[in-house]
This record gives sequence, structure tokens and C-alpha cells, in this order.
Amino acid sequence: MTRVCEVLLVEADAECGRALARLLRRRGHRVRLVRTARAAAAALSQKCFDVAVVDLLVPGGGVALARRLSRRVPRLYLSVGARLLPDEIVEMAVGFPILRKASVPALLDPAPGARRGRSPRPERRAS
Repeated sequence: MTRVCEVLLVEADAECGRALARLLRRRGHRVRLVRTARAAAAALSQKCFDVAVVDLLVPGGGVALARRLSRRVPRLYLSVGARLLPDEIVEMAVGFPILRKASVPALLDPAPGARRGRSPRPERRAS
């Protein structure tokens, strides 16, 4: 038998949050569903939780919220949509594009048609 947990579920998508909360409740857990970082902080000030599940895309930043919550919640997980690729998930988490090292040189190549070391010539107007 699984232990009943007090779960703080922070999910930006209302429909997804309700569905996930319903699944967790069916398994016997007590779930507090909130949609924002501010609501999560308010919930945590009122009650202790065993687990927090934080949407990576929650407004204000799921990673930052997870770091704050992890000081007071013993188990914490970031959640993402099922259709995201691993590289997309990492990019969202860190806030910068993630590149394969082999693709870096191509990024530094000039645009097609541009000449190295010179600015493009201005277009001449027909008179």
C-alpha cells in the first residue's frame, strides 16, 4: 500500500492540472492545485507538503519556483508536457538555446551572400 502524501501541484494549464490532481486523488493522495508561483507560496505558508510537482512553464519560471520550494518540501519534481524533446526541456530550464558543439562553427559563418570582413555595399538606385 502506498503512503498518502500531501501534494502541492503547481500547474499553469488548468485542464492538465485538474486531470493530474484527479489521478493523484484517485491514488489516495491529498492534492492542493495552484496555477501560479504566488499561489504556491501562499499554499506553502498555510500547510506543509510531502511532495511538490512544479510545471516547468509556470509563469515566473518553474525552475526558480522549484528552488524556492525545495527548501521546505522534501520531495520536489519538475513536470513538462509529453511532446517536448529533451533539448527543448533543457532550453526552457536554463533559459538559453542549447547547441551541439559541432553546430557552433556554422553559427559564426556569415550569412549567405555576405562578404567576410566588409559590410555589404549599399544598393545603387537607378536614376
